[in-house]
Amino acid sequence: MKHGTETLAAAQGAEILQQTIPGLLARKCRARPEAVAYRTLSADGWRDVTFAEYVQKVVRLGASMQASGVSRGDRVCIMGDVTPEWMIADIATIAMGAITVGVYFTSSPEELDYYIEDAGACLLFVGSATELAIAARAPKALALNQIVVLDPSWRPSADAPANALAIDDFLGASFSAPLEMLTDWAAQAAPSDIVSLGYTSGTTGKPKGVINTHVNLLGGALANLISTPEAYQRETRVAVHLPLSHIVARVQSACFPLISECVPHFGRSSASYEETVRQTRPHYFVAPPRFFQRFASTIVNHVNESAPSERANYRLALSISRRVLKERQARTPRHDPFLAALSQACQEQVFRPLLALVGFDQIRTAITASAPMPADVMTLWQLWGVNLKEAYGQTETVGSNIAQGEDWQPAGTIGAPIPDPAWETRVAENGEMLVRGPGVTQGYWNNPEATAEALRDGWLHTGDIVEVQKNGQYKLIDRSKEIIKTINGKTISPTQIENELRGSPYIAEAAVIGEGRKYLTALIEIDPTVGFRWAQEVDPAIASYADMSASARLKELVWAEVHKANRRLARAEQIKDFTILPEELTPEIGVVTPTRKKKRRAIALRYAPLIAAMYDDSETELLERALGKKTLKSK
Repeated sequence: MKHGTETLAAAQGAEILQQTIPGLLARKCRARPEAVAYRTLSADGWRDVTFAEYVQKVVRLGASMQASGVSRGDRVCIMGDVTPEWMIADIATIAMGAITVGVYFTSSPEELDYYIEDAGACLLFVGSATELAIAARAPKALALNQIVVLDPSWRPSADAPANALAIDDFLGASFSAPLEMLTDWAAQAAPSDIVSLGYTSGTTGKPKGVINTHVNLLGGALANLISTPEAYQRETRVAVHLPLSHIVARVQSACFPLISECVPHFGRSSASYEETVRQTRPHYFVAPPRFFQRFASTIVNHVNESAPSERANYRLALSISRRVLKERQARTPRHDPFLAALSQACQEQVFRPLLALVGFDQIRTAITASAPMPADVMTLWQLWGVNLKEAYGQTETVGSNIAQGEDWQPAGTIGAPIPDPAWETRVAENGEMLVRGPGVTQGYWNNPEATAEALRDGWLHTGDIVEVQKNGQYKLIDRSKEIIKTINGKTISPTQIENELRGSPYIAEAAVIGEGRKYLTALIEIDPTVGFRWAQEVDPAIASYADMSASARLKELVWAEVHKANRRLARAEQIKDFTILPEELTPEIGVVTPTRKKKRRAIALRYAPLIAAMYDDSETELLERALGKKTLKSK
């Protein structure tokens, strides 16, 4: 039966890959015009937007773009926070035949200019006055004919750029038959047409414009939906919380509703993602590990501050859940009706109310990707009853070619190749993962050298080093360009060490340093919730986040957390010294991407004095301290 289901899914997927995004939108609207296309959060709660309304918005904006001089194949930049207006601008651009260039809303004026120039964009949409202020300092943006502000409440002011235009002034009249116009546009489109340039995060160099077609975006969407087959049969709520310039968020918002019963939910902004998720109560949720860590911290804080009787009930439920999880992860699980009944009672009376605090009480599919998930954090979610899984994907693949398919798998692997014959994954002799499939990019815009390096003989060379375990599961070792080589010739994966450090509930992130050095050190970011409260308890002098970096007492205690990680690492991988950072790692200061990927070069530059100070002490003293033989004296 399973084989028959997979065969049917493959046939349906093959048919979808012969379509285009405007064609699928027209088909969905024609078949079910009053079905919910997406929802938006307002002061009065969620507001439904039907496919008929959606098509009217898309066609009106697309026609207005044509009237302004945008032609098929032209590039259009969109820079803004997470809003339905961003999505509408994206689909309108694609529908009328132009190419969307997604720009992160935290980009600097220099970065915006780079995207405009590299893509050759002719029009810029900005989400609000915030992004307009950035564009006003970007010469390439000011040289465009128009910068259109998508926020319907925005009105021009005296200091606004001369080429800035309110969306109401840009839009033409509504269409009496928008579906006919959309159908005409779809007839002009081909599945192989370029629809998107998605720039890489630039963690290892200058951002590259990843070229995607209709087939690529739809192929990636199909790959991601393998993890949640019920989304084809019943409504599946999806919280749109990542920046829409990120390929995962774009596919969830723009493509999922066209081929499944997924309904995107838009909150107020990406900054209020916790409210968005809590209000959405998603059935399907994908996020980098950091989001799951933050949500877990919220739940743990609530438990710690609850009444003694509630904490006792929680501890009892957790002990029962540990037995259940052990059974689930056993190779030959046995069914114990009594234990199953106890587990169900724990879920209903203890864990589900806790999950409701963050909006996860109705979650059906939870996936983490983009970075390794700390084992303790993943185990905690599984103990709470969330079947959290790991997956792998890149901007260049759109979707996940590898994912944990079996339920209740432990952390440490990214899964196995997805069960879709359209996708192939293999490992080169040097350990690099190679991929080919419908989601794989056509190359990099204006960059034939990078294209030739990444795409060879039909395979995408991902740049990621993996190991295939005996059970067929893939373990991600590191980016080949991020591997550290010490002065002693040791080759070390910083990601694996950082993952061990992040296993501490008090450590939000770590950046391992050691290229060309004798030993490894780390910059440590303390968790701003659980970690900061802990810091204030151990050192009452700490009043602000920045104070933690100067606390000798706190550093002593963080050493204990580092020692725990060191005990799980080989000697050459152990951290010999560390510095507590005086600030959080955020996209605004340019050291991480909006999805929390570290920009190692930027980190090395920004914190160069802190790094240099860690290599001033004698090696002997540092080695003794790392082994726990010596600790810093309190000031």
